[in-house]
Amino acid sequence: MKLLLIAFTFLLGGAASAQAPVCFGTGEVASPDGQLSARITRLGRSTCGESRIETFSVDGHLLSIADYTSSDGMNGEGVVQAEWSPDSQFLVYSLSPPASRPSGHYTLAVYSRKQNKVKLLPAGKPEFAFTADALEMTGGDGKPVRMKLAGP
Repeated sequence: MKLLLIAFTFLLGGAASAQAPVCFGTGEVASPDGQLSARITRLGRSTCGESRIETFSVDGHLLSIADYTSSDGMNGEGVVQAEWSPDSQFLVYSLSPPASRPSGHYTLAVYSRKQNKVKLLPAGKPEFAFTADALEMTGGDGKPVRMKLAGP
């Protein structure tokens, strides 16, 4: 009986932790073609922290900065997942909700290499995936979304 209780407690603990996103932290994500990299810096004190994303060319030139930090270190957004598209044209990263926004309401950011800009999209989950020609995610309404990727 004791073993069953321990196993049940372990399973419940695992299920609870599976709900919370695993945060990215600090690190670099290189584009598949090796021409760009994104430096993600985790700051702040909230669950996923708060992130600043700097995009660089292969020769070290700073191309863009996206800053999701807050003045109090608790109400910014932190990167959960970050990945370049297979064709290296887009950097996509999901952001955890700040304390002021309800849990389950994430943001997906899409950096366009061609436009050198970031577009923000509402998302229902922090996870996303690439296919050969599309980005697949869960929209802010909880429904699956498949966005075609336009090349250079």
